[in-house]
Amino acid sequence: MRRQSGFTLLELMVALVVFGLLMAGVAQTMRYGMTAWTAETRAADGSETLAAVDGALRRLIEQAAPDKLTGRPDGFAFTTFLPEGAGLTDPLADAALVVTPEGLVLRWRPHPAGPALGVPAAARTEILLAGVTGLDVSYLAGQPNGSVAWAPRYSAGGLPLLIRLHLTLAGQKTWPDIVVAPPGAGS
Repeated sequence: MRRQSGFTLLELMVALVVFGLLMAGVAQTMRYGMTAWTAETRAADGSETLAAVDGALRRLIEQAAPDKLTGRPDGFAFTTFLPEGAGLTDPLADAALVVTPEGLVLRWRPHPAGPALGVPAAARTEILLAGVTGLDVSYLAGQPNGSVAWAPRYSAGGLPLLIRLHLTLAGQKTWPDIVVAPPGAGS
């Protein structure tokens, strides 16, 4: 009698068990890889967002008009030039940088060309960065005795020599202080 070639039921069962274990290992490896990739992408996106906000804040302060800046420890109001994307015919705007429950916010309205004749336009709000829980601003300015010192408030005419912004971010994230010299500062 001739034996038929093939696998026995026991051999097939062993092969299926080994194949199942291999597939479970591959699935775990893929899951771990996808989790690591997602975390890395999220971290990279966060750094790029912070860098973009850093650049935007620097540009806004560097383009501040020298006529007025009122600074508090938790934000400041100033007149600056907004980028073309703001949709203004005249890019000069009155702006305020503050922290709200939504995050770091820029509130602005078009700067009047002359004395205000009516009700000013409603302020627009742009969320610059979500997840900001605090803003600490200090101003380097000349003192009456001729020295310079950092102060938590600024209301003198013109612009301070330097503006330092410290952002407090939600979670364990940190970001270096942003220190900017407004144009013609101290003059």
